[in-house]
Amino acid sequence: MEKFDLLTNSTEEAKQIILCLQKIGCCVRCILRNLGELNPASFRLSTEELQSILLPEIDTSINECPCPGCLGILQKFAEDSFLNQILDKVKADGYQFSDHQCSLIVPVSLIVRQKALYVHLKQLFGESYKGSEDKIASVKDVWKWSCGYRLAGLLDATFQNRSQFDILMTFKYEDSDKECAFLLDTQPDTFRKRKQRKFGYETYTRANVAKALNEISDSKFHDSVTCPPVIPHSECKCTISCSHDAIFIAGRYQKYSRELSQTPWLIDGKRIMEGSVQELICDPILKTFKPTDYRLSSSGREDVDVRMLGIGRPFVVELINPHYVKISKDELRELQKEINCVSASVQVRDLQIVTREDTNILKEGETDKTKSYSAVCWCQREITEEDIQMLSKLQDLKLQQKTPLRVLHRRTAATRERTIHSMKITQLANNRFKLNLTTQAGTYVKEFVHGDFGRTSPNMNELLLAECDIIDLDVESVNVDWPPLIDPVQLDETNLLNHIESNNIISNTEVKDLNSGSATTS
Repeated sequence: MEKFDLLTNSTEEAKQIILCLQKIGCCVRCILRNLGELNPASFRLSTEELQSILLPEIDTSINECPCPGCLGILQKFAEDSFLNQILDKVKADGYQFSDHQCSLIVPVSLIVRQKALYVHLKQLFGESYKGSEDKIASVKDVWKWSCGYRLAGLLDATFQNRSQFDILMTFKYEDSDKECAFLLDTQPDTFRKRKQRKFGYETYTRANVAKALNEISDSKFHDSVTCPPVIPHSECKCTISCSHDAIFIAGRYQKYSRELSQTPWLIDGKRIMEGSVQELICDPILKTFKPTDYRLSSSGREDVDVRMLGIGRPFVVELINPHYVKISKDELRELQKEINCVSASVQVRDLQIVTREDTNILKEGETDKTKSYSAVCWCQREITEEDIQMLSKLQDLKLQQKTPLRVLHRRTAATRERTIHSMKITQLANNRFKLNLTTQAGTYVKEFVHGDFGRTSPNMNELLLAECDIIDLDVESVNVDWPPLIDPVQLDETNLLNHIESNNIISNTEVKDLNSGSATTS
């Protein structure tokens, strides 16, 4: 016994406690933990080694009943045969990982059974157990101490207390709720709200059972529960599942098509367009990382007929439960090239892995950022030099915008104040003009131009005292300094137009018209 640090300093008393727990039916690991041993290394000893130390003169080989202290979790489920089941499951699921953690969900009734063991031991060995309830290791901790290093060897992956790759073992015990039922009568206030919930809601949780047991006296508990706990009629059933923490892939995308939605466009379950920005970007990413699910978030979104130019719109893809996670910077660059080969209509840049915390920058920018636009517009009359001068002097123009009619079916009706920070117009042919403006995030630019039947005010109709409409709109920049730039920035308009022309995104004639500023794209 000298190799253990126990609650009692008396070797004779330790032997009495061991015999007491053995007669109750406890397994050797539950005997050791209920003696107060807290050294993880002690639980690395095999079942045979522990038996030779704790029960040298007793043959326990014929005892196949589930332990009343752990419901068999530290018996059958702590042996090599079960660890090999975990290994088979991990291999079958095909995850990639360098370290791992183990999570256990154990029956809630284990808390009641542990209390019953403690109350019994305190009655028999009072001084040693008085105030020592928190010095008895939990079944979860002992399983990890006993099995963690062995499983690490089988998986060839380090066992950690916190890892991105989790092996979850869920233990079910059919009589768990029945063994907690007495608490509804002894501590009704703790369970009243839960008891009134609809069918299917969990009545007993670790939190409320622990709270109820903390508030009940030992004598009242002893009158309500069999102390020590009886040997269970059946052992636990265990299911094994694996999961990996989400991975976040950030970047920027440019959209050169006026016939492409950001996300799949469905109406009444029917697809309206063949593809989307989301699918063009995410499909190659999903093939690489093999997640269970994913979510695309971006710094705002453009309409189907609006292009996203400049260095692009920041986005992040959350890959939920990915199976492939080891990817180098070179492989990321190859993945970016693969995405850019899918379609010339959508190009990505600055592709990189970021942390969950980093993605908050994208969300924070939703209200703070500004955006720059260029639009080709039409006016009922010709634009004059006075118009140009008047509009260029307007700074931080406040708009009152009611939810546009075109999105009223899917957005809350409200009036929002938005700001046009600056604007500039250039006269084109045939009563057309090019409008460049910088706005607060969330400004409806189309409605600012045509007024939306007066739902946006002031608008270009009111400012120019003539009817106006918008023909084409481009987002030139989303002014969020995230994610960090990786690829060379080429903002030269000629380079952009050459890229568009070389990929046949619009016709050669339209490219020339854009260069001269005298026509619009379709």
